Amino acid sequence: MSGPAEAFHALAGHLPAFGGRQLPDATAYFDYYGLDFSPGFPGLHHRLGYVQSGDHRLALQTWEQPGAAGTIYLVHGYFDHVGLYSHLVRFGLERGCNVVAFDLPGHGLSTGPRAEIADFTEYREAIADVLAATAALPGPRQVIAQSTGGAAVMDFLQSGATGAFDAVVLLAPLVWPHGWRRVRLAYLLLHRFIDAVPRRFAENSQDPQFLEFLRTDPLQHDQIPACWLGALERWLQAFLARPPCDKPMLVLQGDNDGTVDWRRNLPVLRERFPRARIDILPTGRHHLVNESTEVREDMLARIATYLDRASEN
Repeated sequence: MSGPAEAFHALAGHLPAFGGRQLPDATAYFDYYGLDFSPGFPGLHHRLGYVQSGDHRLALQTWEQPGAAGTIYLVHGYFDHVGLYSHLVRFGLERGCNVVAFDLPGHGLSTGPRAEIADFTEYREAIADVLAATAALPGPRQVIAQSTGGAAVMDFLQSGATGAFDAVVLLAPLVWPHGWRRVRLAYLLLHRFIDAVPRRFAENSQDPQFLEFLRTDPLQHDQIPACWLGALERWLQAFLARPPCDKPMLVLQGDNDGTVDWRRNLPVLRERFPRARIDILPTGRHHLVNESTEVREDMLARIATYLDRASEN
């Protein structure tokens, strides 16, 4: 391990408790992922530290600006981390809001075996612990979640926490992955004999620069642990068994998404969340946060309109 990977591993191991006075030297990390927004936002204050969540230390970051109009929370997808979400951080800051983002357990700078989870409730608890750690930030509180982050937010809402967020936006939320029947069968047959399967870096965006960056990103992981597939199976069963949730939300889904089985998922989302508004993004693939400029601008415009209307209600 050398270069950025070594530096980021060292940073992860030396994060102070969130809100403490000790500040880590994260310059290399900020520069690599483009997370330093201070030049464009006078008075911007950035904080980075860990929050304890069960057995995990979650790497939590906030970008706070004077007179903020609210706080936007970001929840990333599987294999992702905060470093890949600079477009959404900037979007939140340009709206005059504070932005809160954190790495899920086993991702980015957070602790835990890479890309593993014992149960999806750990993702739900991570959201709750981040909200508790940032309770002093002003509302309204809005959340934007991508893919597995969307599954985590839905689980959080279904647990009874519908009042935690004033507005909810889900981007290509995970229910069934593409090809889940085949993946599930393979898991049931093989999980006692193998610990993980190789990850395939799919073309989940129309932005070639992002795809190349992803393949060389030192915070990526190249295997899918079998235990994560088991956790997904159990979450799916629980998700489908719960009664409908009346929380309004915006769901944005690309019609060229080969990662989630979106045609099968959308009718289920309408049943589970009957007040959801579902918009299709033409040509959009799965990683909407880092799609082509055209698709991403369309997505952000729709999010802005939805959040504006939510703030008026």
